[in-house]
Amino acid sequence: MIVALLATAALATTWTVGDDAPTVQATIERAGHGDTIVVPAGTWRGPVVVDKTVTLTSAGGVIDGGGAGSVVTVTAPGAVLDGLRITHSGRDLQGPDSCVYVAPEAIGAVVRNARLWNCAFGIWVHHTSDVRVLDNDITGIPEPIHPSKKGNGIQLFYSTHLVVQGNVVRDTRDGVYVSATQQSLIAENRASGVRYGLHCMYSYDNTVRGNVMSDDVGGIALMESHNLVVQDNVATDNKRRGILFRDAEHCTITGNVVLRNGEGLFFFSSVDNDIEDNTIAHNKVGARVWAGSERNLVKGNAFVGNGQQVLYVASHDEQWGDADGGNYWSDYVGWDQDGDGLGDRPYRAATFVAGLLARYPSAVLLLNSPALELLGYLQARMPALRTPSIVDPHPLVRPPKEDAWTSASIASR
Repeated sequence: MIVALLATAALATTWTVGDDAPTVQATIERAGHGDTIVVPAGTWRGPVVVDKTVTLTSAGGVIDGGGAGSVVTVTAPGAVLDGLRITHSGRDLQGPDSCVYVAPEAIGAVVRNARLWNCAFGIWVHHTSDVRVLDNDITGIPEPIHPSKKGNGIQLFYSTHLVVQGNVVRDTRDGVYVSATQQSLIAENRASGVRYGLHCMYSYDNTVRGNVMSDDVGGIALMESHNLVVQDNVATDNKRRGILFRDAEHCTITGNVVLRNGEGLFFFSSVDNDIEDNTIAHNKVGARVWAGSERNLVKGNAFVGNGQQVLYVASHDEQWGDADGGNYWSDYVGWDQDGDGLGDRPYRAATFVAGLLARYPSAVLLLNSPALELLGYLQARMPALRTPSIVDPHPLVRPPKEDAWTSASIASR
């Protein structure tokens, strides 16, 4: 086997479109498995079907789909698209019309360093495995149309063991859409000007790490998905939500920075998740919690300077944190007399003090004043004044990562 592979590599040929054949497709037909095909400067018409295990690369040339169907379709296992420039697919979202369509047969294909624009979908990976989508730059349809009339930048459907890393997406429907996809890595991607930067649906056992989702409607949406690891991402300046959990279960959400969004965290019918060591800062609402979102371990997080720390809708109190410690709350009115780093009085999100600070942010200057201490004490002793709330029995008196939101602000630019 090794001898055969070495022989194939030694016999590999480089073909140039225009010199060796008149079109990209005709050049592929002349090439053999293992060969390299170069697309030189100029505009070359698609569509193109890569049905051999070749490397298709660009020396400045653009493949133009002419506004019909998908521009480049990959059907060969292990085929490589490297550094291509591709534009102008059809507009049929059901087609699906894409700059690059990776078919089920194309196991182990690679799409890297491409520049893609003006396509219904940027890259669509369909019902396959072991595909890598790396360091691509994707811009959607340029006209100012509603996002529902655009496709996604990167669409992953019913696939496994994918690596989607280092891509930049803008002006599409969703940046990276992950549907029925498992055991994959989505890392270090950036999305802006889209509906959701990252949107997971019915997907399990994936790792979402180091992505930056900014200036979108929503940063990261986890829906009907289980056993995800969502780590060290940044969701900033999104109109509605930073990270959304809807029917998400058994997920680990850690080390993320959620900054200056409408709502930092949004919980809807999500249970049994570990949400730890995140920074939720300067959002209009730090966390909105409703519709049976229970049994989540929420600890070690920093809720800093949010207009309202928590908006909670339920019929009974819900506890965050555990006996070893809870979360840091910048509006906590309490003390730590024994110096163990934990507040001696529980934090309740729905209190007079929280409401006062939400209405009058300048009242933060009165924190720890005798007047607010007395009001907090009286409300704790008068159950009739209480509403169901998030309760943190052992709040942290110092933020775990004091400079996290400043670093995130710089990183998101």
